[in-house]
Amino acid sequence: MNRRRIDGGEKVKKMNTYNSSPKGKRVATVVAALLLISASAFATAIGTGEANTGGTVFVSSAGIFFSNFTAPGPNTGSYAGTTSVTQGNLVGAATLTPNIANWATFTGPVGGPIIFDLQTINPGVGTAAECLSNTVGNRCTPSANSGITITQVSATQVSISFTGSGIAYTGTSGTGSSPTVVSFTSQNNIPGTITQILLAVNTSGFTNSVSATYDSTGPATVP
Repeated sequence: MNRRRIDGGEKVKKMNTYNSSPKGKRVATVVAALLLISASAFATAIGTGEANTGGTVFVSSAGIFFSNFTAPGPNTGSYAGTTSVTQGNLVGAATLTPNIANWATFTGPVGGPIIFDLQTINPGVGTAAECLSNTVGNRCTPSANSGITITQVSATQVSISFTGSGIAYTGTSGTGSSPTVVSFTSQNNIPGTITQILLAVNTSGFTNSVSATYDSTGPATVP
C-alpha cells in the first residue's frame, strides 16, 4: 500500500488552517473558558474569624508605611494557625477609596493563605479647629479625604487610629469572599501632641508601634 508522506511543514500548514477555521476558533474559545473556570475554582470565601497583628509604622507626607509585622494573636476561626502576616502600605495622597488588592496576606491557616483586599477607609473623626490645639479630648482628622483620627488622650499622649473594610478569601476573589473590617491603632508619647504629630508628618515623618485587628464575617458568594 502506498502511503503519502507528510513532512513537518505540511503538518504545520494544516494545523494553522484548522486553527483559523470557524471550528478551530470555537474549540480555542471553549478551551480558554475551561482554563478560566479551572483557575477560579480554587477561590474560597472564608468563615468568621479574627486576626490580631502588630508591627511598626512610619508616617510622612509620602504615605503610611508598615513593617516588621507579626501575628501574636489571638487569631481565631478562619485565622487560627496564622504564623506570619505580610502587611501592605498606603502610599501617596490620602484617599477613602484605596481599592488595593492583596493588601494583607495571612500565612498558616489550615485552609491556606488568607488574602485581604482593602476597598474603603472610613472618614476620620474630628474638626480642623481641633487640629490646631492640644486640649485633652480634642479629636482631629487632617483633611476631608483622610481616614486618620488623632485624639489628645493626655497632655503628653495621643492616640492615632483608622478603620476600613474590604474582602478576605483564599485563592482569588472570583468565586467568593468574606466581608472584613480592619482597625489600626497607635499610641504616641513622643512628640505626644496633635500639633507636633502633624508637624512631624509634614517634615521628616515619625515612627511608632502599631496594632491591627481584622474581623471577617463572611462568606458573601458571587452570584
